[in-house]
This record gives sequence, C-alpha cells and structure tokens, in this order.
Amino acid sequence: MKIRSRWLTWVAAASVVGLTKLLFATCRKVYVGHRPQSRLDFVPTPDDHERFVLCVWHDELLIPTFAAPRGVRKQACCLVSQHQDGSYLANTMALLGYSTVRGSSRRGGANALRQLLDDTAGKHIVFTPDGPCGPRRQLKQGCVFVASQLGRSLLPGAFVATKAWRPKGKWTDLAIPKPFSTIYVITGEAIAIPSDLTREQLSDYIALAQQAMDRLSEQVERMLSGKQPPPIEIDNRVAA
Repeated sequence: MKIRSRWLTWVAAASVVGLTKLLFATCRKVYVGHRPQSRLDFVPTPDDHERFVLCVWHDELLIPTFAAPRGVRKQACCLVSQHQDGSYLANTMALLGYSTVRGSSRRGGANALRQLLDDTAGKHIVFTPDGPCGPRRQLKQGCVFVASQLGRSLLPGAFVATKAWRPKGKWTDLAIPKPFSTIYVITGEAIAIPSDLTREQLSDYIALAQQAMDRLSEQVERMLSGKQPPPIEIDNRVAA
C-alpha cells in the first residue's frame, strides 16, 4: 500500500530518519579520500570553492546519506525521482539538510537537468547514476553531462559496512549497516571532465567513469575480505 497523503509521507520520512540516525550512531565511521577536500567529512569553508559531482551506486545510497556530516549535507544537492517513492526520499533528504531536485531519465529529466545547472552554485551534486530503475551499477550519462556543463570533476564513491543487511528490491538490493559495524566512506580520485563534450567524447567519459566506479568497488570488496589494504591510505581520524 502506498501513502498518498503528503502529511503521512512526512511522518513516515521523519520516523525513518530518526531510527536510521540511531542505527548510524552505533557505527564506527572511517572516511577515506585521495585529498582532504574530496573526503565526505570535509566541510568546505567560504574559501574552498571546489565542488564535485559525487557518484553513488543506488544500493549504497543509504550510507553516504547518513554518514556525511550536517555541514556537508547543507552544501549538497541530490537528484531524486518524481515517482511516489522519490517523495519519501526527497522528504528524508530535506529532514537531513540536503536540497533536492526532482526528476529522472523517465520523468521530468529535462527540467531537472536545467535546475541542476542553474541552482546548484556552491553545492556538491549527488547522483545515483544507475537509478532509479537500473540496470544495477550501470552508469548513465546524466552525471557526466552535468559535470561537463558545470566544469566540475566527477568523484567516484564506494560506501560499505563490515556487516550489513541487504533486503532485495525490484532491481537491486540496499545496504543497511548492522548496529556496531564499521562503515567505510570512500571516495576515489576525481575525474576531470572537459566542458562541452561532444557526443563521442561523452561516451568515452561515461566508459571512463564506469571503469573508475567498478575498480573502486572491487578494491573495497577485496579490502573487506582481507585480501588487500584499503585502496587509499586511511586517515587516522574517524568519526563516531
């Protein structure tokens, strides 16, 4: 049964946010990045003008959404589907301090892209490049196109927990950290995207971004299995 009432949607979102915050409060969080400015716990100051287009696979979205400090969340904008399920997510994001733009490749996409290009100055942009309908972990062109239009770098991300539930969805699962697990919030090396890409160049950079996301995910999975050290040297600082 779907909730049609906007008020009930807000109540449901607030309940989920409260419970999930409690869950994440029990977890140890480790932030990893090639540079301090690209770590997800780095809160930009007025003198820090660099902003990224962050790529997050749909099944890992919960982890960075709640692991990012509030100072980062207030300086980030997320693209959210106009589907009813997207209303829950948009309300959740608003309660956490994120701004949102509604739209997807199937519905409202052109208007959403224009809003992303016009209204996100000074904010990071968060994309789930395989959402909202999959295929799982197959990167679509939107994140590369927006990065090119805004002259920003694309930031690959991998977000995992040492112990997690993975309830099955229609086309993907969702990683939900278990209480008292360790969460790794990892961002890879930023990819510089040239401005005004041609169609052929766009395809090349989509393939490059896909490879970077796949490579980072594989490295993180090997790290969790104990087969290799973290893909990037971990800073000793962690957040509770």
